[in-house]
Amino acid sequence: MKKPLSILAIFVLIFLSLGCTGTDSSGNETESVETTAEVNNSASEAELVEVTDPSQIDEALTKGPVVLKLGSKGCIPCKEQEDILSEMLPMYKGSASIMLIDIKEYPEFATTFGVRVIPDTCVIADIEDGKYMYMRQDGTESSERANARFLGVADKETLSETLDKAIESRNIEE
Repeated sequence: MKKPLSILAIFVLIFLSLGCTGTDSSGNETESVETTAEVNNSASEAELVEVTDPSQIDEALTKGPVVLKLGSKGCIPCKEQEDILSEMLPMYKGSASIMLIDIKEYPEFATTFGVRVIPDTCVIADIEDGKYMYMRQDGTESSERANARFLGVADKETLSETLDKAIESRNIEE
């Protein structure tokens, strides 16, 4: 009996280490949230934009694709993802926006985007008929975010390749 419980405990620990969970079922914040106006790479003027209103995403999409990370400031994997996104900033200045949403501070976004585990990152290529079009890793677009998101910490190369495909798809359409 002890062996199956030990194996189950190991699987639970592995699962929990993949990312943080979203908001608790009561909707209460369980950790303090510090606010920052921007998180930026000091060698660059580009910045990670903290989203507080959906119109910010729509406005950014008029200029190019958007990498959107949903997470929380108290989540260690979310911070790792932010560091990777910060490294990407200089590469995409002027061609794409990199945006963050703190779902502890703005839980309505967790509902809107169907977030269950954080960090949850996606590349929004464009808007068609009022719906976001998400770039999948294979280079195809989908209106279904579940098919195009990166759960846990996504590496810089994978995000860059996906974002490059989104930029290329917009250049072809124009």
